[in-house]
Amino acid sequence: MTEPKAPLPAQASPRSYGGKSAEERQANRKRALVDASVRLFGEQGFAAVSIDAICAEAGLTKRYFYEAFPSREALLTAAYESATREYMQSILAAVAPHLRDARQLVHAGLQESFGFVKRNPAKARLILIEAMTVRGQLGEMYGERYDAFVDLMLQFTRPFLSGPKVPDKVLRVMAKSAVGVIIHLCQSWIATDFKQPMAELVDGTERVFGGMGRELGVKGYT
Repeated sequence: MTEPKAPLPAQASPRSYGGKSAEERQANRKRALVDASVRLFGEQGFAAVSIDAICAEAGLTKRYFYEAFPSREALLTAAYESATREYMQSILAAVAPHLRDARQLVHAGLQESFGFVKRNPAKARLILIEAMTVRGQLGEMYGERYDAFVDLMLQFTRPFLSGPKVPDKVLRVMAKSAVGVIIHLCQSWIATDFKQPMAELVDGTERVFGGMGRELGVKGYT
């Protein structure tokens, strides 16, 4: 007769500190590294920022860096994705009350496009200037984020179209041009330390968009 086997010991669950699980602490460390890299990459440029500097800014050791990211390039991609996502979400929130009024939508969108840049210079430099020099390291992310902004422009525009149908490929070229105008103006604005009043940038860009709106037969511009 065989003796009954002793019950297996219960597996220990991950320890909790300060009311936070191991997964929560890991996610918080990853967030701290992304936030630190956004600041440093935006202020100093990707080439000038080391892993040691990022860890020091985040208040973490290199052990935690490699727990979260395999390389500095992987962190760059995460930082860029985070900053561009925040930029897009801020624009969406600003235009949400004006989806039925083209002029108000354009005004609110431009106010926030330039306003975000002014309020968040490090993030803006990363998105609009530094990203241009590190496109190789960003890989597909750069093109995906640019296309996302173009898609956002098209999403806002299509409900207002009332004139002759414009071929989708032509409409996309116009949307890319609109996004390009904002990028170029923001780059120049950052480079001159925001010397030009934002109201002038908004007014001038509204007039450019107004011309496009009239050409497309957008309700509110015709």
